[in-house]
Amino acid sequence: MKKQILADLLGVLSRLGITVTEEDHKKIQVSYPDAGFGDYSTNAALILAKPAGMVPKALADRIAAEWANADIQVAGVAGPGFINFRILDSVLIKSLGSTEAPEPAVDQSKILVEYFQPNIAKPLHVGHLRTALIGDAVARMLKYLGHDVESDTHMGDWGTQFGLLILAYRKYGNEAEIAADPVTKLNEYYIQINKDAEADPAVHEAGKAEFVKLERGDAENRQLWQQFVDWSMEKFLAINGLMDILPFDHHWPESFFEDKMPDIVTELKAKGLLVESQGAQIVNLEADGLGIAVIVKSDGGTTYLLRDLATFRFRKQEGFAQQLYVVDNRQSHHYFQLFAILRKMGEMLDGEAAHLDYGFISFKGQVLSTRKGNMVLAHDVIRQAEEKVAQIIEQKNPDLADKPEAVRTLAKAALKYYDLSHNRHSDIEFDWDVALDFEGNSGPYLLYAYARLSSILRKVKDDGAALAQEMSATEHKLAVEASKLPEAVADAVKEFLPNVLANYVYGLANIANKFYHDSPIQSEGDAAKRAMRLALVRKTRSVLKEGLGLLGINTLEEM
Repeated sequence: MKKQILADLLGVLSRLGITVTEEDHKKIQVSYPDAGFGDYSTNAALILAKPAGMVPKALADRIAAEWANADIQVAGVAGPGFINFRILDSVLIKSLGSTEAPEPAVDQSKILVEYFQPNIAKPLHVGHLRTALIGDAVARMLKYLGHDVESDTHMGDWGTQFGLLILAYRKYGNEAEIAADPVTKLNEYYIQINKDAEADPAVHEAGKAEFVKLERGDAENRQLWQQFVDWSMEKFLAINGLMDILPFDHHWPESFFEDKMPDIVTELKAKGLLVESQGAQIVNLEADGLGIAVIVKSDGGTTYLLRDLATFRFRKQEGFAQQLYVVDNRQSHHYFQLFAILRKMGEMLDGEAAHLDYGFISFKGQVLSTRKGNMVLAHDVIRQAEEKVAQIIEQKNPDLADKPEAVRTLAKAALKYYDLSHNRHSDIEFDWDVALDFEGNSGPYLLYAYARLSSILRKVKDDGAALAQEMSATEHKLAVEASKLPEAVADAVKEFLPNVLANYVYGLANIANKFYHDSPIQSEGDAAKRAMRLALVRKTRSVLKEGLGLLGINTLEEM
């Protein structure tokens, strides 16, 4: 609807002889006013009045007088010159039998979304949940809008930490302990070796030496490293089923780029970007305000930055025109350096990559740290969510059919929505009471809203009556809101903010809740009104399900 209003608006301006420059076009907005003013609003008169030599209110009045779309009518001019529009009830009612689909994406170039990125031999913590949930939602929204999207886990399986882990395994490894729970035990060994390194710096140097041996192909280190990878991969990829994450298209871990790094080093040298400093190979980015970027360490070991340079080039060669990195905000400086070097190399143009940073998540202020071992483990959070949901179901509806499935679905909805309803840039203090509030801004509340609409459709038969052509204020508001899903997704993708879509879905559910109380269906004696309301329920239910699905949240027919 936004695009239709904008197109009609440009037509009116053309008839009025008002030129709209490209710069002015970018400033013109079609937005949502308070419901009392209309369904849509535009600031066009405020933007164009000065170049047109008019007062904004006068220009708004001229646009309103010239407006010719009978389906979308001018509802009035407000304030200094905002033009408000209202969609006719009959138009909204006609659309109840279908769900709005987004226009096909103009740009069909391939997009790579990198997210999840667990480190081999370390258990998944709630930080991994954040990147997985945000990345999955971004990928789903882009696909909904018609983009060609693929995903990559980019698991961390290379670097000095694996030298330390090899050292720890040799010192503390116990075959019986490992067999029972490989990843947990390996992490315990890693924590212990870091304690050793803090007490004795020589231990850290020994770990670095083991990684250099690994990079140079030492057979024993390679064999141990591969075993760590195999144990971890089996554990990590359970996340797809555990949290309903879309299957990953690619598993290109850091080690995959081992043979691709030398070419980057050679090119950096050839372009005069790589210099030696205290035995290390660096790119000096001080002039860019980004400090020194270490490419190869003084001991010959490669860096994460070098691997990411090779990663970007490889994926670009694979045809990806844009690469999105869903990584926490502690790595922002790394990505500033990465993108700066890629630009200097001539490898990257503006818009070809973006760091989708996100903040910390904590429980009672506890910060996550793999090295120190005070992690909040993902599996523990999921288990606790299921336990709490199971208790709530026993209190609210102990006779619910298929309680185990309801528990799993509600627990995932609670965790996912709590995360995605926050702006990803923000730190999150997780609050179980808010996440599991069936009457507040939560995943369970949204699932309950959907289940209530489903219940109406089970109870009330559609007798095929013609639909009434007028709506109450609440019905009109709900019909308008239910038509906005493509617009909400497009708005969310502008800055890759899933919370924009979450806010839309919550708003839709709130209006549906008011409609449920204001517009009775089963007891409505007017067949035409009853038929129209049923159609509105079907439409709202469909949009709610699709909107939640784009956040990776499944629905329940009964609660």
